[in-house]
Amino acid sequence: DIVYSQAQFGALVRHDRKSGERLYLRSFEKEGEPAYRFDWDAALLISRHDHARLYHGGNMVLRSDDRGESWREVSPDLTRGVPKELHHLMDRSWSSDELVSKSSFAHIVSMAESPLDEKRLYAGSGDGLLHYTHDGGTSWHRATLTGLPEFARIHQITASPTDVDVAYAACHNFFAGDFRPWLYKTTDGGAHWTKISANLPEHGSTYTIAVDDVDPDLLFVGTMTGVFVSNTPAIQWVKLTAGLPATVQVTDMELQRDEDDLVIATFGRGVYILDDYTPLRGLSPKMLEEPATLFPVADALMFVQADPMGFRGVGFQGASYYSAPNPEVGAVITCYVKEDYKSLEKQRNEAEKKLQEADKEVHYPTYEELKREAAEVEPYLLFVISDAEGRPLRKIKKQPIKAGVQRVVWDFRTSPVVPISLDPPDNSVPWNEPDRGYMVPPGSYQVSLYRYQDGKLSPAGSPQSLNCRSLNAASLPLADQEALRIFNEKVAALSRAISAADAHRGRLNEALPYLEAAVMSVQVLDESQLGELASIRARLKEINEDLNGDNLLPRYEGQARMSLKGRTSLITESLWSTTAGPTGTYQRAYDEAHATFGRVLAELRQVHDRTRALEDALEREGAPYTPGRMPVWKE
Repeated sequence: DIVYSQAQFGALVRHDRKSGERLYLRSFEKEGEPAYRFDWDAALLISRHDHARLYHGGNMVLRSDDRGESWREVSPDLTRGVPKELHHLMDRSWSSDELVSKSSFAHIVSMAESPLDEKRLYAGSGDGLLHYTHDGGTSWHRATLTGLPEFARIHQITASPTDVDVAYAACHNFFAGDFRPWLYKTTDGGAHWTKISANLPEHGSTYTIAVDDVDPDLLFVGTMTGVFVSNTPAIQWVKLTAGLPATVQVTDMELQRDEDDLVIATFGRGVYILDDYTPLRGLSPKMLEEPATLFPVADALMFVQADPMGFRGVGFQGASYYSAPNPEVGAVITCYVKEDYKSLEKQRNEAEKKLQEADKEVHYPTYEELKREAAEVEPYLLFVISDAEGRPLRKIKKQPIKAGVQRVVWDFRTSPVVPISLDPPDNSVPWNEPDRGYMVPPGSYQVSLYRYQDGKLSPAGSPQSLNCRSLNAASLPLADQEALRIFNEKVAALSRAISAADAHRGRLNEALPYLEAAVMSVQVLDESQLGELASIRARLKEINEDLNGDNLLPRYEGQARMSLKGRTSLITESLWSTTAGPTGTYQRAYDEAHATFGRVLAELRQVHDRTRALEDALEREGAPYTPGRMPVWKE
């Protein structure tokens, strides 16, 4: 319930969430001594060894052992001090009227404490100095970061959680117009530092670095252009792209070590969370050379997400009620893709650009080449979820193919059984839900990765096991998962057939006005065709009442009987939204729908055959085309 926050220049406050009270904690210099100098973002550190111990960075390190109620100095001034003459900026000198304050340079802006040794501390200044101590502050030593510009900012220091002698420093020099990455590592407790910027983009200042506490080689770095990861001793950086803007300035990062999540703070673009980064621990150089690799999948907790507002999202609270969306519920599947997919057109454009830049002749493509470009189908990744027996349960398509780490989420459900619709779901109404299948029981599953390109489906990487465990959040937990699975399979099969029958009924009904117009257009006057159309229309209306109910009866006589679709929808819209088992009412709804549907489907098939016979007759009479009718041509 204790939270620390601060405003600019060391204005530190302790919040008590239980009482709602705030206590101002900023320290000040002793009588007769120069004032402490605090940065706009003064360094603040809570000890991992003792949560009552705080370190606050001014121009020297201040320590408190009572949650900020008293402070003592544990270092001398660890900055270059206030310059007597401000160094040149932008290749010229400036008057005092043009500068805000020359004391705004000499502050401690970053600190770190070794998680393995409470006496090992690091402090970095905004004017390019890094100091370390191995005795809790009794003696400090100045480190040398080879190549670092003199007044670069030591923006963040991170001590390794697995090796007491290892630490990292993320520095930048963009105040001087230098946007190069400056990233360093020490392996001897701070005495010597090696630059590890390696293959980071040349234009991308470095601000923050995080180290995994399981794999000591797994590093994350935040730069001006995004987040990069490396998990090899040689340190080669790969950009993380999943879910992040293409280019975003990442100013701070933190690891949530209980859940293995990476929390990313950006400059003006919000906070992002990379849920479960553990797959990156298995990222090897060999995998990076594969076209695509599927990572091991962490155990997934199965549950149905609640709607505390009554409906999806914020319900009817209105647009002014702020609420960030929750992560998708399901098993998170992670893969690595080596290269972006480049279409034939894009490859040609890049080749032409290189030729133009080299002042060389550009080859104009042939018509056949342009035709191949136009006919090219964009490839995609396909994730296939199978049960323990290898039967596919769900296919998830991901497109376009982008280089880097990619993710999809399987929601523990089978594929939807309702008729295919290519229209996006209408999310404007809170109670509208996308079509979905039923939730599979807890257990072991498998995911395989494929790449579809040029009409061929090719395996990519090795299949991975997928273990799904129930959260057991229900007050009345289900005892027989297998019985539920069998019931859901039967309901899915019946629901698929009933919804398909209704869709086909709708197609036949939509065809009637076209057929009537065709009857009127032929030169033959056949009264029986008009009578057949009227009979088909009447039979389709009766079938519609069986499938969807009598929509006229409630207007005059009261509640209509439950239709076939109403019986199956009662199950799919309710039971499939819980982890509960089928009630007696659901079982009766299925039994009655199952018993009735055979008769209705047979009647629909008769109407279908009669409609086709009428279409054949119209074709023989030379009627104009109607939707769904294949023309016949006799030479």
